[in-house]
Amino acid sequence: MEFIVLGVAVLAVFGNLSLNHRTEAQSDQSVIFSFLKNHPQLNLNLLAVSDTTTVLAKSDQLIASTQATASSIVLTSSTTESKTSEPMTILDDVIMKTNPADTQIVYHEGLTKYTVTPGDTISGIASSFGISPQTVMMENKMDETSILKPGQELTILPMTGITYTLKDGDTLEGILNKYKITEDDFLNANNLESFEDLNIGSVAVIPLEAVSLPNKPKPATQFANSSSGAVALKQAAVPAGFVGSELINFIWPTPAKTISQGYHSRHTGLDISDSRKEPIYASSDGFVEISGYQANGYGNTIVINHGNGFKTRYAHASELFVQAGDFVKQGQEIAKQGRTGRVRGVTGIHLHFEIIKNGVKVNPLAYVKP
Repeated sequence: MEFIVLGVAVLAVFGNLSLNHRTEAQSDQSVIFSFLKNHPQLNLNLLAVSDTTTVLAKSDQLIASTQATASSIVLTSSTTESKTSEPMTILDDVIMKTNPADTQIVYHEGLTKYTVTPGDTISGIASSFGISPQTVMMENKMDETSILKPGQELTILPMTGITYTLKDGDTLEGILNKYKITEDDFLNANNLESFEDLNIGSVAVIPLEAVSLPNKPKPATQFANSSSGAVALKQAAVPAGFVGSELINFIWPTPAKTISQGYHSRHTGLDISDSRKEPIYASSDGFVEISGYQANGYGNTIVINHGNGFKTRYAHASELFVQAGDFVKQGQEIAKQGRTGRVRGVTGIHLHFEIIKNGVKVNPLAYVKP
C-alpha cells in the first residue's frame, strides 16, 4: 500500500510540474540562456524549438551560427513567446545586448555588413555596435553632412579604428610604429595568432582610441572667368611619390543620370545631361593635373590623377571650383555642367566624362553605373 501511495504522489507531482510548464510557456517572456560546453547535443530540444543567436564566449565578435560548432562554449538564447531573437555577446563574463536592430549579422574577418533601416542615424548605429561615429563615417567615406538612405549597406568595424589594406613591403613593425599601437592590440583586433597569417591585399583592422575625420574641402570658389566663359588654363605636375588610393573605386560624377551619348570609337567618354547646370563631383580621390579651358574642344576642363594609372576628365563645364595642384576627395564638388568648348545645339549643357587607364580612354560604364 505504501508503494501505491508513493507512486500516486510522484505522478501527481510530475503532473503538476507539467501543467505549470505549459502555463508558463504561454505567458513567460523572459529570455532563456543555455551554456553548452563541448556537447551541444545535450541541448537539442532547446535549439530545435527556439530562434537562437550564437556567439563566442568572452568576445565581442559575432559569428554565424554555422561557425559555432568549432567553439567550445556556445550561448543560445530564446524567448518562450516571441520568435524574435536579439544578438547577444559575452564580454568579460557579462552578458550584454549588441545591435538589437539587426538580427542578421555575420562575423566576417572582423567586419560586419549593416543595412540601414528607416530612422537610423550614424550615431545610433555606432552606439549599437559600441564604436565611435567617426569610425562608421571614415570606413564608409561619409562626414557629418552625409544622409543615410534605407537599404544602404554600411561596413562596420568591430571596434573604434580604421581599416588598412596590406601592400607589398609592409611589416608588422612598420604598421605598429605608424599607428602607435601594440602587437597584442593589432593581433587581437584581427583575431590573428601571427602577422604572417596576412597576405598582400588583406584588409586589417587598426584599433585606435579615437578616429579623426579628414579636414573638409574648402568651400567651392569660382575662379575668374573671361568674358567668353573660359577659365584660364593651369597645369600641375603630380608630386613625387604620389601613388593615390590603394583600391580605387569611382562614383557617378553628377546628379544627372541621362546619358545623351555613350562611349564608342569616335566618342571616348560619356555625355551626361538633363540640360541643367548640375554640380560635377570628383569621381574618386586624387590630384588635379589640369584645370581650365582647353582649346581642343573640351572647353573648361578638369583632369584628376587618381594614381595607379587612372585619371578622369570632366569637360564642357561652366564653372570650375578647383585648380591645378589641388588634392580633392571623392564626392567633392569641383565644377558645374555647361556648354563651353565644342558643343552642339542650344540645349547642349552636359558633362563629358572620361576614365583614362594607363593613357587609354576606356568605357566609364565598365567602372561606374548611374
